[in-house]
Amino acid sequence: MKNAPNNPFLLLGYHRRKYFCNRNDEIKWLEDNLQNGRNSVLFSLRRLGKTAMIQCVLKELERSGKAEVIFVDLLATQTTEDAILQIARAVVQRYGKASSGAGTAFMKMLGKVGFDISIDPMTGLPSLSMGLRQGPSPAHSLESLGAFLAARKMPVVIAMDEFQQVCTFEKENAEAIFRTWAQQFAQIHFIFSGSHRQMMMSMFAEKNRPFYRSAQLKELQPIPLDEYRTFITRHFKAAKKKIDGEVVDEIYRWSRGQTYCVQLLCNRLYGSFEHANTEALNRVKQEVLQQENNVFINYFNLFTSTQWNVLRAIAKEEPLVNPLSKEVLLRHQLGAASTVASALKQLQNKEFVVQLGDEFLVHDVVFARWLRHRG
Repeated sequence: MKNAPNNPFLLLGYHRRKYFCNRNDEIKWLEDNLQNGRNSVLFSLRRLGKTAMIQCVLKELERSGKAEVIFVDLLATQTTEDAILQIARAVVQRYGKASSGAGTAFMKMLGKVGFDISIDPMTGLPSLSMGLRQGPSPAHSLESLGAFLAARKMPVVIAMDEFQQVCTFEKENAEAIFRTWAQQFAQIHFIFSGSHRQMMMSMFAEKNRPFYRSAQLKELQPIPLDEYRTFITRHFKAAKKKIDGEVVDEIYRWSRGQTYCVQLLCNRLYGSFEHANTEALNRVKQEVLQQENNVFINYFNLFTSTQWNVLRAIAKEEPLVNPLSKEVLLRHQLGAASTVASALKQLQNKEFVVQLGDEFLVHDVVFARWLRHRG
């Protein structure tokens, strides 16, 4: 098939439903919300396939001709102006070409958003950047963008990934600004997504926050093993390759069901072996850990000795329960409970550690395996 990937276990982005494992219920939930004018909030731990799932929904919407779609990644933004610039750039990417039919209204809108505009000599598209001049307020810039999008003949869907970033913006009530924007233009449908679970839940579920009960919430969970077993076996079989059932189970266990990690191991097995058995999987796991070795060694400089020891303890115990208990402190020689509590809180704030119920895990699965492997 034309443009089919050489390896069906993709590590980045979305290609086609054939290469996308399940998420049928979550996709249906998103599509139903969009069809009925409900904004959506999707959050999960990192690398569970949240972004790829959103891109799946957006691309199928675009292909169906039911909506025009815009995807914005806010991860690197630090101010409201940064965020609006990213949104404006996404709008330029979507409507800047002559074939989009935006014309005069598009250029007029760009003049109102408050950024310097130039024409890229390579593409002929408008290019936005932050200039030195005093531009309009963030609320006014968003209003100009919203008015342009709301005037489109077709419904517009905007997905803003890593939306929890707006909670970190200082000196401004960014949440209120974006909430007003979403409320002001009912013709625009929004998907707010993020990988910081607590921040996303707090933003949309706390009564004193601007976004309180303004959208439907769903937490993305790991894909069940049975679904992955079928998906993995099918792709190996289609290529006349073989993968043992116990290998699939071990991939899922080792990866903690994390989508990226499952895909990574399968990608390497598929690319290197005709028969993926236990020996092949062990070799791939060692290769993955060795590849990240230099990165993880340098992590040591990011932490205090107590934080590092806490990380190692969590990785060895997985999951770690009652981290401040006398037994755990003595078993891993962690020191005073108060010091460990402080270190644990800092690791959670930096998202190196995640708490699920009463269990603590090292967020990055490969890092957790590397820590455990080093003893």
